[in-house]
Amino acid sequence: LVHDALYQLMREGHLSQVWRQAVDEILVALCKEDGMWALRRKWVYDGVRFGGGPSARDSKPILTAP
Repeated sequence: LVHDALYQLMREGHLSQVWRQAVDEILVALCKEDGMWALRRKWVYDGVRFGGGPSARDSKPILTAP
């Protein structure tokens, strides 16, 4: 949840993209604190580093139903 909120702040321009790697490292630290195995933490980190860029950059329009 913390990681998602920080990515949302980046998307909305309230937090610079410069902080993306630090935000991803916070995610790994929280996973470690929660007891996640080291190998799985590495997979999580590699996953957000590889595929998380668009989630941190692209602001998606809010759609509403008619």
